[in-house]
Amino acid sequence: MTKFADTTSELQERLDFVRFDEAALAELRSLRPVVERHLPDALAAFYDRLAQVPEMMAMFSGRPQMDRASDKQIGHWQAIAQGQLDADYLASSRKVGERHARIGLEPRWYMGGYGLILEHLLTGVLAEELAPPAPTRRLFAKPAPQVDAAALSRKVSALVKAVLLDMELAVTVYFDRLTEAAAERDRLASERIRHAVAAAGDVLKSLAEGDLTARITADLDDEFEAIRHDTNAVADRLEQIITQLRGTSGSLRTATADILAGANDLSDRATRQAATIEQTSAAMEQLMGTVSANVESARAATGSARAMSETAESGTHVMTRANEAMERITTSSDKIAKIIGLIDDIAFQTNLLALNASVEAARAGEAGKGFAVVAVEVRRLAQSAATASSDIKALIEQSGRDVSDGTALVAEATGKLGAILKSVRENELLLEQIATASASQGEGIAEITVAVRQMDEMTQHNAALVEQINGALSQTEQQAAELDMVVDVFTVSEDGAVRRAA
Repeated sequence: MTKFADTTSELQERLDFVRFDEAALAELRSLRPVVERHLPDALAAFYDRLAQVPEMMAMFSGRPQMDRASDKQIGHWQAIAQGQLDADYLASSRKVGERHARIGLEPRWYMGGYGLILEHLLTGVLAEELAPPAPTRRLFAKPAPQVDAAALSRKVSALVKAVLLDMELAVTVYFDRLTEAAAERDRLASERIRHAVAAAGDVLKSLAEGDLTARITADLDDEFEAIRHDTNAVADRLEQIITQLRGTSGSLRTATADILAGANDLSDRATRQAATIEQTSAAMEQLMGTVSANVESARAATGSARAMSETAESGTHVMTRANEAMERITTSSDKIAKIIGLIDDIAFQTNLLALNASVEAARAGEAGKGFAVVAVEVRRLAQSAATASSDIKALIEQSGRDVSDGTALVAEATGKLGAILKSVRENELLLEQIATASASQGEGIAEITVAVRQMDEMTQHNAALVEQINGALSQTEQQAAELDMVVDVFTVSEDGAVRRAA
């Protein structure tokens, strides 16, 4: 937009551009009488038209003010008609434009008004220039001159150029004032924006430097209230977060230290448990070997008991046969005793016979001496037989008693062998049960050994995991310490309370 011409040189540039030279000014001056005659009607028609538009009528306090404005317009248009396009004319055009800008008259109404005025002026000029001359009564009057179209065109062009130039000058002033007002509004808006941005920038700078207590306390315009509120809300929220983060960091460090201590204790316990389980595994393997040996020993003892049972059973059979033999010996001894009794009777009878023979030999005298000798020998043999028979009988009786005792002992031995056989069989059954139980126990111990080995592997794995956890917790503790260092950079309010934007 072109700035209003403040010098005559700039006005001359406009005149030169539209070819408004001295000849054109002369043509304009020649129309002065016509313009002055038709100007009041043109202005009256213009203001009458304004009175019909409520928006335009609202710019005037009443008809008197419109009349005063019309009088000023007459002076301005007379200066135009006189061709006085100089510094005074510029000042007048500027006042008109400033007045329109001040009251808020938009260019559409201003240009429309110029159109109405120009319409009346052109109508008047053309009517007068093209009007036929008055009729004359002279007999030899001269014919009416023809209208000079070229001259009329120059006059009309000069008038139109002058009107358009005046309109351009006024509109330029209007737009210049609008531009200045807009520039002032922009300056004030920029100042308000700069003030708001500076206030927000100071807070953000303080936040960036770690001071979380900074807030926008300056009064800002209403349109920047949201910026103040949001900036303070961000600072409040950031302070709350840092305060919570600081508390959380401390709690995390404490919890991490406690967990790390517990993990270290757990690691020691896991290590000791792993060693204990390893020893238990070795002991279980040794116990399993012992149980296996016991199983083998029980099986061997079962075999020995079975062999002993068989031997005892054989001994029982032998003792039974021995008892039977003793009974047969007793029977034979009884028979021998009877035979010895018979022999004893025979010896007694023989002794009696020898005694009788001796008696008879004594009676015979010499003749009987030979019989007496035989009788003595027979008697001696009978006595010897009786003595031997008595001895044999005594021996037979002693043998009978011994056989009876032996039979009793054999019977007792048979009973004891039966008891031994029963005990051996019971022991054999118990040994078989022990062997079976030992085998089951061995299987259970084998399963326990496998479980202990798995437990050992799991314990070793857990110990390794605990070591990894210790490492992770150590890193976490270090990171918590680093986080403390980070949050300690920030300055927060003493109570760490969340403040709301005012």
